[in-house]
Amino acid sequence: MSFKLVLTEKATKDLEKLSEVEAKRIVRKLKKLNVSADPTVGARHLTNSNIGDLRFRVGDYRMIGVVDDRRKLIIIVKIGHRREIYRNV
Repeated sequence: MSFKLVLTEKATKDLEKLSEVEAKRIVRKLKKLNVSADPTVGARHLTNSNIGDLRFRVGDYRMIGVVDDRRKLIIIVKIGHRREIYRNV
């Protein structure tokens, strides 16, 4: 069974704040990851576990995810520009 991607309310709001072009790129990446057998292949593990477990790169933007092994979910908790995504932790 593969993992399923889920967005939190905060991540959805972050996505809505982006320009239409950037939002479309991120949605395309999310769809691609959702149908992938293992969406964690393209992700990097974060050293600061206070933020999340994984980082997905989409151009200059990042998606921060938390892995729930028990329910086979990757929960996207935050989406933002690379210079701002790791602040306010």
